[in-house]
Amino acid sequence: MATTYKTPGVYIEEISKLPPSVAQVETAIPAFIGYTEKATNKIKGDLKGVPTRITSMLEYETYFGAAKPETSIGITINDTLLNGVTKRDLVVTQPASREPFLMYYSLQLYFANGGGPCYIVSVGRYGTDLDDDDTQVTSINNSDDFNDGLAEVGKVDEVTLLVFPDATALSTPSEFYSLYNDALAQCNKLQDRFTIIDTLSYDAASPTDSNIADLRKFISADKAYLKYGAAYYPFLKTILNYQFDAKKIIVSHYSYDATAYETIDDNVTAIESPASGLPATVADLVDLTTTPGDISGAVSDVLLQMYSASGFDLGGTFSSDSTKKTAFLDAVETLLGSLGELNDFKTKLNTEAKAASDTISDEDQTIADGIDAALVTFNADFEGAGKIDEVYSNLRELFVKMQNADTSTKIKNLLDVNAVNFDAELKKLEYYTPLNTQTGITSNFDAFANVLTNMNDLITEIRKVEGKDKNNGAMNGRSLNAVQQVDDATYNKILTEIGNLPLELPPSAAMAGVYARVDSERGVWKAPANVSLNYVSGLTVKVTNDIQDDLNVHTQGGKSINAIRAFTGKGILVWGARTLAGNDNEWRYISVRRFFNMVEESVQKATGVFVFEPNDANTWVKVKAMIDNYLINQWKAGALAGTTPEQAFYVKVGLGETMTAQDILNGYMIIEIGMAAVRPAEFIVLQFSHKMQEV
Repeated sequence: MATTYKTPGVYIEEISKLPPSVAQVETAIPAFIGYTEKATNKIKGDLKGVPTRITSMLEYETYFGAAKPETSIGITINDTLLNGVTKRDLVVTQPASREPFLMYYSLQLYFANGGGPCYIVSVGRYGTDLDDDDTQVTSINNSDDFNDGLAEVGKVDEVTLLVFPDATALSTPSEFYSLYNDALAQCNKLQDRFTIIDTLSYDAASPTDSNIADLRKFISADKAYLKYGAAYYPFLKTILNYQFDAKKIIVSHYSYDATAYETIDDNVTAIESPASGLPATVADLVDLTTTPGDISGAVSDVLLQMYSASGFDLGGTFSSDSTKKTAFLDAVETLLGSLGELNDFKTKLNTEAKAASDTISDEDQTIADGIDAALVTFNADFEGAGKIDEVYSNLRELFVKMQNADTSTKIKNLLDVNAVNFDAELKKLEYYTPLNTQTGITSNFDAFANVLTNMNDLITEIRKVEGKDKNNGAMNGRSLNAVQQVDDATYNKILTEIGNLPLELPPSAAMAGVYARVDSERGVWKAPANVSLNYVSGLTVKVTNDIQDDLNVHTQGGKSINAIRAFTGKGILVWGARTLAGNDNEWRYISVRRFFNMVEESVQKATGVFVFEPNDANTWVKVKAMIDNYLINQWKAGALAGTTPEQAFYVKVGLGETMTAQDILNGYMIIEIGMAAVRPAEFIVLQFSHKMQEV
C-alpha cells in the first residue's frame, strides 16, 4: 500500500525487485563423540556432554587435554657375545593391551587430512579433571555414553558428519553396530548429516575378514538409513606418536622391581602433597613453605583454644560447666587426630624410603646410601623436635581418662589419685612450660623446622630412583643386571624405537578430514575418493582387486564397503565412493547423497522467509527465481550434469503445477525441485580392437 504523504517535499522509496538468495550451508562439520582426558572451559565450566566447537588441535588440548599414556609397550633387550664383542639386540613391539581412548589421535589425523571446524562431545574423562559427581573412566564397557553424546549432537544444527573414534573399544559387534544404527536413524530423521563408519576391527591374515561380515550382518537393512552412511576398511598405520609413561614402560625393563617402583611413585607423590589428605593442623606442620613461627602457631593455637573454650584452670581444677567440658574434649580430640596423622606420616615416609633404598641398592649404591643417610637425619631430628609418637601416646592416655569421667569432680579426683595434673602432663609432653607457653612451643618447633627440611631432602633422594634427577644418572647408565650395562645409547634407542611404532587407528577420522578437504578444494559434489591420506604410512590389511570385488559390490545386501588401498608409485589412496546403499541407483554414491543434503538444507533455510507470505503467484515467482539462481551457480560449478540449465535441473511451483486449490486453502506451498547430480566415473572402460590394415 502506498505511503500517504502530507507534507510537500521530495521522498525516496526503495523498491525490492530482486529475490532473496540462498546461503549455502557448511557441508563438512563433523562431531567427534568419545572420551577425553578432561572437559573444562574456564568460562563455560564443565564441558562433559556439551557439544563444543573447535578449529584446531591447540583448542582441543586446551579444553580436552591429551591422549592417555600407554603403559604396556613391549621391550626386549638381548646381549650376545660374538667373537669377544657384545652385540645388543633391541626389540620394541606394539602394546599388548592398548589404551582404548583414541579421540586425541583421531583429531590429529583429522586435521592432518584437511579437517577444519568440528564439534567435540566428551562423554567421559580418563584423566583426573573430574567433578564431584563424576568418575574416572578406565575402560569402555558399553555404548550408553556414546548414545548420550549422540542425543546431544542431535540438537546442534551445524553438524553434518558423525564420527565415533573410541567405539572400536566396544566388545561385541552387536553393540558396536547398534550405535551406528542409532546414528543412521538420526541422519534419516534430521536429513542434514552423514555417518562415517568403521569396522569393529580387522584380520590381517584373512582375505575374508569376519569383521566385514559382521558389519553387513548387524547394520540395519532399512534402505532409508543405508543412504546416510559410508563404511571404510581397513585400519590405518599412522606416523603419529604414542603418548607413553616413560617411567612405567622403560624403568620396568631395567632390573628395578616394577611393583615396588610404582608403590614408591604413588606414595611419594602423596607425601609431596600432604595437605590434600591430612587435617589442617598437620598440613600446617608439614608445609615446607611455612616458617617456624607459623608452624609453632599450629599447635599453640589449638592449646589456647582449648583453654578459652573450656575454662580449664592450669592449677589442675576443671570447670563444672558441661558445655565447656565438651568443648575441651573436642579440642583435645582434634589435636590427637592431627598428631596421629603426623605420626602415621612419619611411619609412611620411613616405609617408602626403605623400599626405595632396597629397590635401588643393586643398581646404584650411592643413591641407596643417600636415602639411608637422609632417613637417619630425618628420624633423629623428628625425635628431637618433640618425640611426636611419645607426645601422641601420652596425650591419648590423658584424653581417655578425661573422656571416661562423668563429672568434673571425678576428673579432678582421677587426676589427683594418679598424682597427675594437666600442668604436669603438658610439661612431660614438652609442649608447655607454665611460665611461657608460647616460648616453649616456639623453641620446640624451631627444631621441628629442621625435620621439614630433612624430609624434603629425603623425598629428593627417593625421587632419584625414578630418574627425575638425570644428573644423578638414575636411569642413564643403570645396569640390566649385575653384568650387562644399559648405557645412554640404549636408553635413547628405546625412546626412538617407541617413537617409530606405527600407531594404528580406524579410518573414520582421516575420512572426515578428506571430506572437508575435497569439499573445500572442489565441492561436496566431488566424490571423496582417489585422494591420498596424510600421516598414514601403511595399511593393516593389503586389499587386492579380488578382495575389493566383494567389498565394493555386494550382490546380496548391497552394503558396500569402501576400500583404502596402497598402489605402487601412488601411495595410499581412498578407493571407494559408495554409501551403504551400494545397489541403490539413486543413493549409491556418497557425493550425491551429501550434495542433496547440502541443497535441501540450504533451500529449506532460505525459503523460511516466505512462511506466512501470501500464497500467490507473486510469491511463487520470487521463490522460483531464488532457487533457480542458486542451482544455476551449482551447475556452473560442475555439480549438475547437462549442457544447459534446463538439462541440469528444474524448479516447479504454482497452482495446477505443484498445488491444487485445496492445497492453497490448507496453506501449503509445494515446490518441486529436480536435479541431475553428477556421478563419479567409477568404472572407466577402455575398449580396444584390431583395425584392418588399409592399403
